[in-house]
Amino acid sequence: MGSVVSFINQKGGVAKTTTAINVSAQWAQEGKKILLIDLDPQSSATRAIFGDVEFENTIYDVLTGELEAQDAIVASEAFGIDVIPAEIMLSGIEIHMATKFGRESILKRALAEVKENYDIVVIDCSPSLGLLTVNALIASKDIVIPICPEYFSLKGIDLILDTLKHIHTGLGHKIEVRGIIISKYRNRRIVEKVINDLRTIYTIPVFNNYIPESIVVEEAHHNHLPMLEYSPKNPAGLALANLAAEMWI
Repeated sequence: MGSVVSFINQKGGVAKTTTAINVSAQWAQEGKKILLIDLDPQSSATRAIFGDVEFENTIYDVLTGELEAQDAIVASEAFGIDVIPAEIMLSGIEIHMATKFGRESILKRALAEVKENYDIVVIDCSPSLGLLTVNALIASKDIVIPICPEYFSLKGIDLILDTLKHIHTGLGHKIEVRGIIISKYRNRRIVEKVINDLRTIYTIPVFNNYIPESIVVEEAHHNHLPMLEYSPKNPAGLALANLAAEMWI
């Protein structure tokens, strides 16, 4: 119980949030108890799940120590998961956190009790490798890296792996890379070349289910529904369902 996995990529536009919220919903449908933490100041996961609702209690309040994590949890009936939402104030949280003792472990300490109530805690990280993301990594047992099949996404993997090494060396916390998720692909041949490059350069597993680009995914976001409810037979919906099954180990 209480495994924590972060969805991380410092490059935006790689369907990180899309993957995190839909995989979480799929796991919940299979009977797993899921907590999703939106750790992105852009609040993309929060808005995709709840729309423009303004929450009084958010992850910002948890990180500043003003609130227990349990008191910031909101249930999503549509997704079947619990969520700790984000807000725009999170964009300035690193200045506050930087002065704190044990600043890299603030989130880990905050989640210590609540994570035992869940089969898995999913953290949707911000598109950066700053203190917020370091907190997510320290709180996590492992990570997944969503990428688009393009050159700059591949270069970003090096930065993530370097960050993991620094955390292991400097803070003594070893984080496993569960795998790379290929998303928003258009051309199967390009995907195969990217996979070949990944397996040549790295020893990281690549998940077998790739997420095709689809406007239907954006429609699902606008309707605040997971793909399994909005369009389960759409190729992207099927791929996300199969990916969730593949990821659950």
